Amino acid sequence: MHCLPRQTEGRVPVFSHEVVPDHLRTKPDPEVEEQEKQLTTDAARIGADAAQKQIQSLNKMCSNLLEKISKEERESESGGLRPNKQTFNPTDTNALVAAVAFGKGLSNWRPSGKIPSGIKTNIKSASMHPYQR
Repeated sequence: MHCLPRQTEGRVPVFSHEVVPDHLRTKPDPEVEEQEKQLTTDAARIGADAAQKQIQSLNKMCSNLLEKISKEERESESGGLRPNKQTFNPTDTNALVAAVAFGKGLSNWRPSGKIPSGIKTNIKSASMHPYQR
């Protein structure tokens, strides 16, 4: 029993009713079978000349794409692009970490009393009931 998880690299821990239908299936799902039938029908309709043209077109597109990728790699390796540009200031980062982790650089000053707010509100007294008769 301990052999199954080792042989399946942990994918099938137990041979149970949950995994048996998937692992012992000899026929594909009906949806997959229908898709395969449709693809076979579509492939049979394409003539040999049309298929050859599509293959050549696809090969040409793949070759062009590979050339572009190779060109980009050569340019980035030769220094045309700067992939390792530093996007932060190490001094600021260290100061921020020290402030958050250890409170370094923070003052102990605490305001006394109320802090005046710049926001004006129009709050009515809580004693006034909105549904008074």
